[in-house]
Amino acid sequence: MSRSLLSSLCALLCLVAVARSMPVQEDEVTSQGPRIVGGYVTDVSQTPYQISLRYKGITTPTNPFRHRCGGSIISSTMVVTAAHCIIGTVASQFKVVAGTNLLSGTDGIIVSVSKIIMHEEYFSGAAYNNDIALLIVDPPLPVNNFTIKAIELASEPPLAGAVSKISGWGTTSSGGVASNVLLAVDVPIVSNEDCNKDYEDFGDDTYQITPAMLCAGVRGVGGKDACQGDSGGPLVVRDQLHGVVSWGNACALANYPGVYASVANLRPWLDSKIAEEANL
Repeated sequence: MSRSLLSSLCALLCLVAVARSMPVQEDEVTSQGPRIVGGYVTDVSQTPYQISLRYKGITTPTNPFRHRCGGSIISSTMVVTAAHCIIGTVASQFKVVAGTNLLSGTDGIIVSVSKIIMHEEYFSGAAYNNDIALLIVDPPLPVNNFTIKAIELASEPPLAGAVSKISGWGTTSSGGVASNVLLAVDVPIVSNEDCNKDYEDFGDDTYQITPAMLCAGVRGVGGKDACQGDSGGPLVVRDQLHGVVSWGNACALANYPGVYASVANLRPWLDSKIAEEANL
C-alpha cells in the first residue's frame, strides 16, 4: 500500500483511536494523539535520550519548525520515533532538538534529519501495528552523557507490573494543552493478554493488541498515561528503551491502557536497519 493511501487510512482511523502526535495544520498530514497525564516535571538530565521532533509543512515554508512528536536517541546519528509521526513526509521537513527541557525553546542542540526509515509493514494487520521508524541525523548529535545520551535498546519484553517511565511535552489531559516543560510519569506495564481484553469492545477488529505492541497503564484506576504530543517518545524500564509511544483510547482512562510499539519485538527490524546504515 502506498504512503498516500496509508496516510488517508490513518486520518480516518485517528477519529476513533488516538495516535499520540500533536495536531497539525490543515495542509499537513493529520494525526492526533496522546500526552503526559498525571506526571511530574523532570529534567532532561534525567531523560537525556529524549528529543523533540520539530516539523514544518511543505506548503508553509515561512512557518517555524514546531514540536510534533518525541523520540529517543540510540546513537549520535540515530533516533527512534513512531511511524505515524513521519508517514507521508520527507526528511527536510524535520529538525531534531536534543538536550532541552522546553517544548519550543532553542536552548538545546538542533540538527537536521537527513533520512527517514519507516517500518515497511506499518499498519499491516492491525491499526498502528509496527509503529516504528528510524531517523538519521546530520550533523551527529554531540553526545555528552549528561543532557544528550544514547539509550540501550531492549531485547526482551518487560514483565507485567514492572514500572516504566514515559516522558514528553504532550498535553496534560485528553484534548488539553501541551506542556511547555518536559514531564515524566511512572506507569506499570500491562500484559498484552490483559490489554487485549481491555480493547475487545473498542472500535472494530482493526484495533487489536499485536506482539509488536506493548501496554502500560493503571488498570481500573487510570490517571497516568502518555497523551497528545508524546507520540514517538520513550517508554523506559531499567534504563532500556522498551516502548515507543503509539496510540490509545483518549488518554489515562481506567479501562484502556496506553499502547506502545514494542522495541523488543521490533528489535530484529531495528538491528537490520542499523546494520544497513553502518555498511553504507
